[in-house]
Amino acid sequence: MCDMKQPIRAIILLLLLLLSNVSCTLHSFREDKPQPVAPVEGYGTLDRFPFKEAWYGMYFQEDKIGYSHFKIEPAGENYRITNDSVMRLTIMKNTKEIKLKEAVTVRPDLILISFDSTVHMNGKDMRMKGAREATKLSLDVTVEGETVHRDFPIDDRIYHTSAISLMPALRGVKDGATYSFGVFNPEKQGIQKVEQQVLQVRGSPGPQDAVWKVKNEYGQSMVQSWLNRKGLTVLEKGLDGSLITVLEDEGAAKKFLETKVEGKDLILDVSLIKLSKPLQNAEKLRYLKVKMQGVDKSVIAQDHRQRLDRQSAKSSQDGFEVVIRSEDLSQYKASGDVPNRETSLEAHLASNAAIQSNHPEIVAQAEKIVRAGDSPVEKINKLVRWTANNVKNSMRDSFSALEVLRVREGQCQSHAKLYTALARSQKIPTRIITGLVHGHQGGFLYHAWAESYVNGWLAVDPTLNQVPADATHVKVSGAEEGDPSNAVLKMMGKVKMEVLDSRD
Repeated sequence: MCDMKQPIRAIILLLLLLLSNVSCTLHSFREDKPQPVAPVEGYGTLDRFPFKEAWYGMYFQEDKIGYSHFKIEPAGENYRITNDSVMRLTIMKNTKEIKLKEAVTVRPDLILISFDSTVHMNGKDMRMKGAREATKLSLDVTVEGETVHRDFPIDDRIYHTSAISLMPALRGVKDGATYSFGVFNPEKQGIQKVEQQVLQVRGSPGPQDAVWKVKNEYGQSMVQSWLNRKGLTVLEKGLDGSLITVLEDEGAAKKFLETKVEGKDLILDVSLIKLSKPLQNAEKLRYLKVKMQGVDKSVIAQDHRQRLDRQSAKSSQDGFEVVIRSEDLSQYKASGDVPNRETSLEAHLASNAAIQSNHPEIVAQAEKIVRAGDSPVEKINKLVRWTANNVKNSMRDSFSALEVLRVREGQCQSHAKLYTALARSQKIPTRIITGLVHGHQGGFLYHAWAESYVNGWLAVDPTLNQVPADATHVKVSGAEEGDPSNAVLKMMGKVKMEVLDSRD
C-alpha cells in the first residue's frame, strides 16, 4: 500500500535546494595567509573576495546525508560558480543516491547571466538551463527527452539562489544591516524575494570563529547563517535545526562517500507517527478528530474539509485539535461542467516540465479512459481508478508524469503526478496535495494525493483509489500553493497524534 511511500522526490529536491542553493559561501583551505576582515562596506565585486572554494557537510536530524563542493572561477569578464553535491537518503531500508551538478554564470556583482543544472536520480536526469535575454529569462527544462520552454519577465537586478549567502560579504557585514533582493528559483520556476538581516554575535565568537549571524527569509523558509570575520559562512541551520550545513575540509567532506553505514530511515525511523490504538477500517472514515502535539498549528492547513479547533492550546506542548470531514460526493455529482475559469484556477490547468498535461501521450491516454459525454465527476472517478489500477506501487521516484505513464510504477507522488496530468488534459483544474494519511503500520505517514475542482475542490487519492479521499488525509500548510515541503520537513520526527473521535 503506497501510503508507505513518502513524496520522496519532493523531499529529495527540497533537501538539495535548501542545503545547496541556500548554502554557504566559498573558502579555499589552501590559504595559509592571515585571514582578512570583511570590509564594512562589502567587497563589492567577486574579484575582491578572499575565498574561492569550499567543502561542506550536509546533515539531516544529526545524520550526515551528503556533502557539497563550491567553487568560484573567472569566466572572461564574469564569474562562474559551480556546485557538485552528493546526497544519500535511506527509505524503507533502501539507500538512494542523488547527485546535483550546477554551473551559474554571474557578473562580478553577482547579477545572474545564465545557469545549467542537472539532478541525477534513478539513472535519469532532470536538466534546467536558463539564460537572461534583455528583460526576460529563457528557461528550458528537459526530462525524459522532452523539453519544456518558458520565458519569465525579469528586471536588471536578478540573482540566482547561489548568490544568497554571498550577498552579505558582497554588500557589507555590519550590525543591523538589511538586504532585500530577488532571485530566480529554478525549482519553483519563478522569482522569489530574499530578506536578510545581519547581526553581530554578542560575547565570544561562535563555532569556527563565527562573529556574524544572518537571518535569511526566502519564500516560506527561514535559514540562519553564521559568518566568520572575513564574511565566510561557516554554519547554517534550517527547519528549526533539522537541516544543517557545516564547513569542512575536503577530506572530511568526501569521506562520506566511503561510509556504508545507513542513517535514519526517513519512513521507519523519522516519518511514522505511531498511534496508541491504530484505526480500524480507516479507508471508510468520513469524520476524524485528532489531537496533535510537537509542532505549531501553522503547519496544518485549514480549508473546506479540515478545521483547527480555535479553542485549542497555543503551545506545541499542549497541542491542538484538528477535525477532518470527507466531502459529500453528491454535492459534486449534482454539478455540471466545470464553471468559467477563475484566474486562480489557471495555474491548476497549466502544463509544465513535471505535469505535461498537453503532451500527446498524456492526452491520448486520458481520452482512452473517459468518454466525451462523461460529467467532470465521472471523469475524475475513471481517471483515479485507472491510475490506481495501472501504476504499480514501488519505491521508484519519477521526475515527471510522462515518465510515470511510460514506466507504470512509482510511489504516491508518482501516482499524484500522473493523475494530475490526465485530469488537466481533460480541462479539470487539479493540484497535488501533501500531508499525512493513516497506514497499515499502526499510525500516520507522509503521503501525496490530489484535489480536483468541480464546483469546489474535491480531495481524491489516485494511489488508494478513493473518490473522495477518506478523512484520515490530513493536509499540511502550503499544499494549495504547491509548496508544502517546508512544513513537512518541520514536522518530521517531532509530531505526535492522538485520535479523539472517528466515524464512517
